[in-house]
Amino acid sequence: MIKLFAHPSQSVLKVQIALAEMDLAYVQVNDHTLIEGTADYEQFYRASPTGQVPALFDSDTDAALFESSAIMVYLAEKTGRFLPPPNQPGKRAEVIKWLMFEAASLTPAMLEIYHYTLQVEDAHPYAAGHARANVRRALGALQGALGLSGRDYLAGEYSIADMIVYPWLPILEEFTGIPPNDYPRLQAWAERVGAREAVKRAENK
Repeated sequence: MIKLFAHPSQSVLKVQIALAEMDLAYVQVNDHTLIEGTADYEQFYRASPTGQVPALFDSDTDAALFESSAIMVYLAEKTGRFLPPPNQPGKRAEVIKWLMFEAASLTPAMLEIYHYTLQVEDAHPYAAGHARANVRRALGALQGALGLSGRDYLAGEYSIADMIVYPWLPILEEFTGIPPNDYPRLQAWAERVGAREAVKRAENK
């Protein structure tokens, strides 16, 4: 049985989408309900030493994980879906590349926006400008990837790379003030991903 430790956030949505796409049954445990001394509490802190969500515990394999990218690689390998196998190293590397890009570039840039522009009364012009420039740099890289031979998805075929990037796009303009139509290929990609039934189920959970 899979337990997903969660609270409403874009990072948790990434994992919820993967679970829905892979047709995996799971129990969701909201982190604010955890009580010290219970099995859920112990499993959560074993999975996430920092106390951050998303975190996942799988009693079938005794896997205990945090960080959405690590969780999604685990789920893809558990099911054999949405991540090419090791005997296809080129295709596999393409998915892993964009998965790591989301973790190392896109998410930190979005969090800079959150901290330096949304959580302060008077945003510092340099900090706000730097944060938005980093977001635009990340969006430009994604736009470029989707321009390679007319790709519909980031790594060619739909994969966990698409699942992990997608949750930032529906909140892009509200969060950053950057209109999605500045990046038309990325906007069209987000509409394709958002139209998937599993993505809709995850977003409405």
